[in-house]
Amino acid sequence: MRHMRGEWLVAFVAVVETGSFTDAAKRMHRTQSAVSMQIQQLEAAAATSLLARARSGVIPTPAGERLLPYARRTAEALYDASTLFEAPELSSGPLRVGIPEEYSGTELPRLLSRFQRSQPKVELFVQCASSDRLGSAIEKGALDLGLIVADDERRRGDALLYDPTWWVMAEDFELPVSEPLPLVLFDQACWWRQWALDRMSEIRREWRIAYTSDSIAGVAAAVQAGLGIGVLGFSTMPEGVCQVPKSLGLPNLPGSHLVLQLADGNAPRSVEMARLIQQHFTSKDYSIGGRC
Repeated sequence: MRHMRGEWLVAFVAVVETGSFTDAAKRMHRTQSAVSMQIQQLEAAAATSLLARARSGVIPTPAGERLLPYARRTAEALYDASTLFEAPELSSGPLRVGIPEEYSGTELPRLLSRFQRSQPKVELFVQCASSDRLGSAIEKGALDLGLIVADDERRRGDALLYDPTWWVMAEDFELPVSEPLPLVLFDQACWWRQWALDRMSEIRREWRIAYTSDSIAGVAAAVQAGLGIGVLGFSTMPEGVCQVPKSLGLPNLPGSHLVLQLADGNAPRSVEMARLIQQHFTSKDYSIGGRC
């Protein structure tokens, strides 16, 4: 086996985490062909295929899965080394950050981990909750900055992305022919629920509530299990879930916005944290494609 270079492993991690050579190139500020070449060199050194294409994007092969934890440690060590001398005077004190539940399973926790390693004296506190709770915490001064999922009326802050809202179902879900549509919805406090029920009333389609939950994870799990049709943002749709076919005649739903609210720019490294989050979503492609 040939020697594996650190930059190849960094490229490998970027492709796995973004699921795309294009997104990995944006993150690394390189061309797609350069990233592809680095992966080819890494696979030549490993003498095996490390990545494969699937419906959900580029995924690691079994060999790639074995390499991934080592590659991540290497990439993180290189990142730590590159930021070692950027801030000779490290800030100290608490920094309180909120992230919405919808994005807890994305790359944000890893970004927060890298930030914490580069700023060991900052006492990072992260609250993962619904956007309503996070918005309330920001207003009360309990958070220094937060990411909020909001509709047009509640959109306040720096807009990071627009996320289409889709009617979704399990890929193997059998649509009822004459029975009322079984709906998987959020609890009474969620505006997505009201959107869905308003649209159902508009088309006068019979429906019934099959499952309710106050969390994204609960709704997504029920939809994945085939308990009914749900409403989810495109960027947070889980594996095994796709858009309801247009032949069903369900009307379009309003989308939502992911916004960054910086409440206290004087909190330790809060401005730097906000900049890192902005850069992350600038380099990440959330365009629609490949879902049924």
